[in-house]
Amino acid sequence: MLENLIVRIATRDDAKEIATFNVLFAKETVNKNVPLALTTEGVHQVFAKFHNGFYIIATIENVIVGLAMITREWSDWNNGAYYCIQSIFVTDHAHEKEVHDALLDKAKVLAKEHYDVCGIRLYVHKDDKATQKSYEELGLQKTKYRLFEETF
Repeated sequence: MLENLIVRIATRDDAKEIATFNVLFAKETVNKNVPLALTTEGVHQVFAKFHNGFYIIATIENVIVGLAMITREWSDWNNGAYYCIQSIFVTDHAHEKEVHDALLDKAKVLAKEHYDVCGIRLYVHKDDKATQKSYEELGLQKTKYRLFEETF
């Protein structure tokens, strides 16, 4: 593990950098151009309303090198919530695995600290085979569920 890697819950002070990360993440993973103004407002909404989720960030020498957005999804079948990891994005490619794993580990630790959280879920683009493989190597399993949506 990297000695100078710090993983923590993000604060409002991190919002600008998180929004910039979102633009880079969308372009790199699914080749989508997301306007910075749009994602900036989206990030501010996460901080404005806790039920919208929260961010975990990884820093090295006070520079953000990775982040994950976590939302809660209630399961009445389990009488508990899943922490849904919407995205994990790492810019430090030299230490990508260590940063990625540290973010995921922090999400697990936080989830286990809350009595009403029954597990974690990860959303991965269907074409992102490398990320899917890394999650499987960490012991996470593909589910039988597929995600469907209608965007407005």
